[in-house]
Amino acid sequence: MKFLSLRFLTSFTVIAVGCVSLFADVERTILSSEGSGRATAYIESPKIISFEGKTHVAWLDTPAEGFRIRIKTLDQATGNWSESTDIGEAIDNHGGPALTIDEAGYLHVVYFSHHHPFRYSRSVRPNDASEWTDYQEFGIDLTYPSLVCAPDGTLILTARRSFEAKPWDLEMWTKAPDQPWARQHAILSARYGVYSQFGSSLAWSADHKTLHLGFRIYELPDFDTNLPECTVGYLASHDNGNTWQGSDGQPIAIPATAATVDIIAHGLNTQGRILLSGSMAVGPDDQPHIPYSVRTQKSAQGFLATPIGDGRWNHHHLNQYLPPAYRNWGLYLNGAVSFGTAGQPTVLGTVLQVSRDDHSWGQVSTELVRFRSKDGGQTYFADILDEANPESPRWMPSIERPTGFNQMPAYPSFIYTDGVRGGALHDQLSNKVIYIPGTPAP
Repeated sequence: MKFLSLRFLTSFTVIAVGCVSLFADVERTILSSEGSGRATAYIESPKIISFEGKTHVAWLDTPAEGFRIRIKTLDQATGNWSESTDIGEAIDNHGGPALTIDEAGYLHVVYFSHHHPFRYSRSVRPNDASEWTDYQEFGIDLTYPSLVCAPDGTLILTARRSFEAKPWDLEMWTKAPDQPWARQHAILSARYGVYSQFGSSLAWSADHKTLHLGFRIYELPDFDTNLPECTVGYLASHDNGNTWQGSDGQPIAIPATAATVDIIAHGLNTQGRILLSGSMAVGPDDQPHIPYSVRTQKSAQGFLATPIGDGRWNHHHLNQYLPPAYRNWGLYLNGAVSFGTAGQPTVLGTVLQVSRDDHSWGQVSTELVRFRSKDGGQTYFADILDEANPESPRWMPSIERPTGFNQMPAYPSFIYTDGVRGGALHDQLSNKVIYIPGTPAP
């Protein structure tokens, strides 16, 4: 059953012509029942690639032998899935895969690391995920890979670099065809030398010439007070990442900081504000779309930001579209936005019951929410993808999105984790990894 948009309802209603349900009828495929506590994380890393009649999906499992990167392939013509293939191991639950594909159809994957060198492999045959080359290692103390392919076949990667005695960076690496990986520079740098995280994602313009970077900088000035500072921001490059500018076209010197980037939103824990962001997308109008949310002690409000000129941004409030039964839940947009060839946005996030005493990451009340539009994002229809489960969250969505040469469907598919976060980095868990095909708004 399909739930009517919040635009037309101010309370839960039963219509005479049929029951209006809080829960959408959603086609599901369980890809694995050995998913880790971060099986489909993190927002930086694209995990779904469609190309010439196939869709390849990768995630992070925890079988008895340890953490393993696994991938399956959907035959779009028959609807049949392949058996899973093990690509390689990961160091812990942060070592999940980032996928892209080149013009010839070879799949590329980066994985393994949590403050370690990355491992890189390529598929042995084009558009075939069943066999991979021996891995190559590169980098020092890297985590959270975002990966795209440039028009000339060069792989472009951003990832967090950690240091012992200086502020951490978001580094850029490239791999030209038949060449080793090479560090280019730091794009972003933290201002404090304690702990930082860069929730970043890369996206190409439709003409494959402008590279967009959306991100959240999470900075912890010191461990004693545990009061992080969060900045959601944006940069763009017209030369494959060599130089960067803001949405107003003005150049920004790199490494940029939270004080110098194109700022979309800012929050201080001392003000009771924590910000999250999701993976970005570029719409048919060639404008960047960056999802983010602001959590306070009493609520979490979600927004989709788009530039409106002169360095200013429009902030489309998405809580207003939540089904009425979830209107007093918090909306967390550490999810994603993506556009398929139909030109309509799909936004993924999570809802949960906000409590000042609870940690939001993997809280058991967490449920997945999907926003779909029929009018280019002017309004949205929102549905919750399952009935509430008091023992297990549904979360960490990873959506299909353009990375250079993959062929997007009309509406993007996505995967998510059905299961708990675990208590430690090396927990062996049995979470479900679930695939949802893309569908239009009702």
